[in-house]
Amino acid sequence: MAALDLTELAPDDIAELRRFALALHQAGRRAEAVKIYRQAIAIDPADVAILNNLAACLCDLDRLDEAAAASARAVALAPQDALLWSNHAAILLHAGEIDAALAVSHRAVALAPQHPTVRFNHSHLLLLCGDLQNGFSGYRFRRQCAGLFSSRMNFSAPEWQGEPFVGRRLLLFAEQGIGDALQFIRYLPMVAARGGDIMLSVQDALAPLLAQLDGVTVIPRSAPLPPFDLQLALMDLPHLFGTTLDSIPAEIPYLHADPDRVEVWRRSFGDVAVLKVGLVWAGSAIHKGDRYRSLPAEAVLPRLRMPGVQLYSLQKEPRAADLAVLAALGGDVIDLAPALGDFADTAAAVTALDLVISVDTSVVHLAGAMGRPAWVLLPYAQDWRWLRERDDSPWYPSLRLFRQETPQAWDVVLTRVTAALGELARTR
Repeated sequence: MAALDLTELAPDDIAELRRFALALHQAGRRAEAVKIYRQAIAIDPADVAILNNLAACLCDLDRLDEAAAASARAVALAPQDALLWSNHAAILLHAGEIDAALAVSHRAVALAPQHPTVRFNHSHLLLLCGDLQNGFSGYRFRRQCAGLFSSRMNFSAPEWQGEPFVGRRLLLFAEQGIGDALQFIRYLPMVAARGGDIMLSVQDALAPLLAQLDGVTVIPRSAPLPPFDLQLALMDLPHLFGTTLDSIPAEIPYLHADPDRVEVWRRSFGDVAVLKVGLVWAGSAIHKGDRYRSLPAEAVLPRLRMPGVQLYSLQKEPRAADLAVLAALGGDVIDLAPALGDFADTAAAVTALDLVISVDTSVVHLAGAMGRPAWVLLPYAQDWRWLRERDDSPWYPSLRLFRQETPQAWDVVLTRVTAALGELARTR
């Protein structure tokens, strides 16, 4: 977009101001968009659509109090609009006001109990608060939300309802991220107990690791699928089995690294007698929440150098600035990433290490699924799978959670992790 030039805008044309502000917002020029939104609201303080857009833009800027105020004005002007209430709940959740967000979201559901976006957003709050049965039930509304469920996964075969399927073939497929697939393959033994052949379609990088699973034919996502009779997304299995906090499948580990690959890593670590710690400080740069969960290497690596600890980088595709930090640290942080071709390699490396410290990425799920100790650095904007106000996980008993206390406040988290690592090194 060209440089902002207000002289080209009709100063009292609400529709034009809205379009221009939205274009700025979508281009990442959020502060400029806020100015135009406010200009439009000054003309018409009752324009609900602009208030809603302003709230979203302010939320993206982490100006959460202002965002909540704008969305509260919107719902006050249109109290029968369920989607506005749902958006208001999302902003309150982002601000850490979980109880208030849940109450607002319940109101949205009462207004529109079958609205897919309202119900899907509500499911996150229910899951976050530990109501897994109702949460996973509502999570199925994602199938009706534009852009959330890929059209290439709308298979013509009937959806499996949990009935015995002896003599038939069931396709289970990973629809979302690698971490999600790793979390929910724990249900495979429960599925297998009900009958026939199982095919598992997963990301190519996961296929070599999961090929070890008994009674399952693993197919990389890029490969053509053989015929099948039934199908279901992996993330619908918790709903199908009526999962509660007390009935999460508890068999850990349910994944194992190849022993030969583990031995290769152990030999490569040689005679290192100190604590061997693998690090991941950033997730995928294209993830919509990346700016909340990822950290620069310079914020993490120098702080964790200490006596009694050898650091190893498990970071795939480090960013340009990270490479310079790694080079400057030399042997203090040994980069394992060039030898990590797929998740079978990463699983073996994690098994040979003593501890993994990571932001919220697929490596955390991998470590948890293998029962390996891992410390997870979590942002303030809660992901439902980590629940709330706890430092452990019922999904992964070997994990320890370190949470932000305020948005973007990583310093306190890193201080706690550094102190805990020092204590572990001293008592090893």
